[in-house]
Amino acid sequence: MHVLIKVLLATICLGSPAAAAKQPDDNPEAGNGGIVLANEYCRYVIGADGTNRAFVDLATGRDYLQPAPAAPVVRAKIGGQWHDAASATADGDRVTLALSGTPDTVTLVVKAHPRYFVVEVLEAGGEIQELQFVNLPLSLRGNLDEPFAACVLALNLQTNVPGIPGPSSRLAASCVQRFGLIGAAVALVGCPTPPMRDVLKEVVSAADKLPKSPVGGPWAMDAPINRASYLFADPTEQNVDEIIRTVKSVGFNQVQIHGGRGTYRFGDCLPNPNLYPRGVASIKAVIDRLHEAGIYAGMHPYAFFLDKATPWVTPVPDPGLASDATFTLADNLPADAETVSVRESTAAMSTITGFFVRNSVTLRIGDELITYSGLSQEPPYAFTRCTRGALGTTAAAHAADAKVYHLKECFGLFVPDPDSPLFTQVVTANADFFNACGFDTIYLDALDGEDTLGGHENSWHYGSKFVWELWQRLARPAAMEYSTFHHHLWLLRSRHGAWDHPSRAHQPFIDQHVAGNRLNDQMFLPSNLGWWAFKTWQPPQAEPTFPDDIEYWCVKALGTDSGLSLQGYNPALPGHQRLAAIVKQYETLRHAGHFSEAVKVKLREPGAQFALEQAAADRWQFRPVRTIRQRVRGGDAWSDRWIARNEHASQTPALRIEALMAAGPYDAEGHVTLANFADSSEFSERASAPSVTAKLESVAEDDSTYGRLTAVNAGQERRGTWASFKKTFAPPLNLNTLQGLGVWVRGDGKGEVLNFQLQSPGHITQARAERYVVVDFEGWRYFDLIELDAERYTEYGWPYYGGYHVYRELVQHQAIESLTIWCNHLPPEDSIAVDLRAVRALPLVPARLVNPRLAIGDAAVEFPVEIESGQYLEVDPTGTSRLYGPAGEPLAEVQPTGALPRLEHGENQVEFTSQGPPAPAPRTRVSIIARGEPFP
Repeated sequence: MHVLIKVLLATICLGSPAAAAKQPDDNPEAGNGGIVLANEYCRYVIGADGTNRAFVDLATGRDYLQPAPAAPVVRAKIGGQWHDAASATADGDRVTLALSGTPDTVTLVVKAHPRYFVVEVLEAGGEIQELQFVNLPLSLRGNLDEPFAACVLALNLQTNVPGIPGPSSRLAASCVQRFGLIGAAVALVGCPTPPMRDVLKEVVSAADKLPKSPVGGPWAMDAPINRASYLFADPTEQNVDEIIRTVKSVGFNQVQIHGGRGTYRFGDCLPNPNLYPRGVASIKAVIDRLHEAGIYAGMHPYAFFLDKATPWVTPVPDPGLASDATFTLADNLPADAETVSVRESTAAMSTITGFFVRNSVTLRIGDELITYSGLSQEPPYAFTRCTRGALGTTAAAHAADAKVYHLKECFGLFVPDPDSPLFTQVVTANADFFNACGFDTIYLDALDGEDTLGGHENSWHYGSKFVWELWQRLARPAAMEYSTFHHHLWLLRSRHGAWDHPSRAHQPFIDQHVAGNRLNDQMFLPSNLGWWAFKTWQPPQAEPTFPDDIEYWCVKALGTDSGLSLQGYNPALPGHQRLAAIVKQYETLRHAGHFSEAVKVKLREPGAQFALEQAAADRWQFRPVRTIRQRVRGGDAWSDRWIARNEHASQTPALRIEALMAAGPYDAEGHVTLANFADSSEFSERASAPSVTAKLESVAEDDSTYGRLTAVNAGQERRGTWASFKKTFAPPLNLNTLQGLGVWVRGDGKGEVLNFQLQSPGHITQARAERYVVVDFEGWRYFDLIELDAERYTEYGWPYYGGYHVYRELVQHQAIESLTIWCNHLPPEDSIAVDLRAVRALPLVPARLVNPRLAIGDAAVEFPVEIESGQYLEVDPTGTSRLYGPAGEPLAEVQPTGALPRLEHGENQVEFTSQGPPAPAPRTRVSIIARGEPFP
């Protein structure tokens, strides 16, 4: 049903009978010729002056429009300048808005449906370049706990909406000339929060230009497949039964078959004949077998990207390969010439490539591809050191004035022009492959490279265009996910939250992942808490996943009813088998709905650890867990003693003792001095937080030189009181055999933190190697810095992104570009002063713990065992002790000498020692694990 709007010269509103009945008699928004639109839930008022006047919840009479400043209904960009609506008049369902400072006008068709409004651009002045035709700032926060909610949904690919459908605090929509102004349209929803998803179902069902997925968008929460958990694997006709057993060993019900040359090629989806000798028929047979076992199959291409071995690239490149620059040959080019001279400047060109870098070193001239490794960026302009007939094309002579196209590339793959027939061919190839093989789901990885299609400003359109056109060609609905997310993708998205797994600080990363997934509820999407991996010991940057890490992951998934996804699981490894059993038990309970919502609320609390235990044949319960960790450097006389606070009752705790790598001595042969502080200008890039003034200068004393870092915090908080001093190495240093750091620090005991941070060039990796020293001491102390301190990143408030850069990515030690010395956590309204001797890169060396001994209070236990670097000892409260290897494999049972000491409630003095050779100084991470009372 459509309800027309009318010009109101008095208090008049036309709407549905229900809407009219709920309106208060006094309607001041409608005065002065205002235009009122009403439906069952909401009244929207446009003023005669072209501004929004009200957005009212009819049930309560509350107006949720931000009262000031008044927001124009439309804004138009003409000649680079913005013009606001200056007046509004109505004729039936047409609203015409005059614009300030220009004769151009905009006409909208505005209609009220029973539970939503539709706004469509009918006319727009010919000079308008961009039009904002919905502009409603609201006082709502955009949360599910509010009684009223509002959102806007684009009704076609002409219309750009910045947010994801769901409760919003601002309703906005725009369109541009490139994709057409006329016909841009949205649905505006204002309703009580509980029925919003049902209202969105109505909108999508009624919209003839929107794709409709029974397992995506507003229907995503209804589809059981979207709560499935999946395992990455490469099933073949030979191993599919083994893969089925592997999937079931972790309690999962989907296999994700990742594309690439190992399985099926990106772009044309050609199966690898070594795995699938019958091509598509082999993959179909595999998927049929998975379906027989009750397991879904997921397709995992790199969206629209093209492998360089596809027929669109070689032997004859398709003219639809996208390019980002066009040049003109300056001279005739012989077939064997190694320099391509061009008339236009090459100053913007680069020879830097990398997985995430949006750049290629590939040119197309006619039917030939040419790669280059050098540039002449001053006249005469040229691409130099060229390889002719690259990628299997044929070298040929080209005449002067021929066009030279610089191809786009990202993730090591080429890109189709999004407005070319090649784009459609790639869409069709992916859809045909999905249909022929019988897949159930699609994860469009690399869709975050959509900016390569038409630039960042148009990525929303072209990325969505690929997904929508793919959907139209599918023979059956697919549960869909992507590596990026924006408005139009919501309609087909089935779940959200697949993140790449971390390399370290697993539990803090899980907390960040869960926090990010909370937004999924507001978008009406189920969550996924993956992609995870069973990690083994790979010092110094990658930490193993211990059973408590995997249990933490599973606890949070159960608490949020999130599906899981897993990479790198090898059931032949005993360590993996142990972790898989934990996952399977949790997945069984999650799918069975075993625990109440009250229990789940506790489980999803950030930082809260729990352990699952079976209380009876059909009853399971949890115990809260507290893990106290300490890193110990043998022989330093300060790290081997600490206070462990137990918040639970007095008990015998569980233990884990990890033998870490050691560093060579400070003067180790072959060490590299990264900073000697002989020159105050050594650290040329300096910055600080607004409340902080800091300097790092060279100081000479007692025939030695060191750096003095001083800083003043004028603020009243410690968090975020940072300063940085960066030294760049050109060319980057090769520290592949020197992955530890050594530094002497003279502390002032004021509790500030220092961070000695290494980075590689950004086109190689964005990793930040965090290594912290807390200055809670006075006088000189030596620190060997090996493992990264990502688990403490969130404590201090750094001015740089954490995420993958801190938790996942790895610094490439063969290319270290910079050392940055940071300070943070400065005492409020106070100063600090610390001295630093030379920072040196040192070799890592294995060490050995011999007969480790742990004392808590006056009681102690010793373990008669030698623990090599990478091995660890686990001890349960009964005293059962097992030694494990670097891959989690069991090595030996160990009989402790003496009873395990008690961990009393409150503060406990702890001491850890071990025997063995003094050099290299053994390094240990000790975990003391206490448990609380069971629930429910």
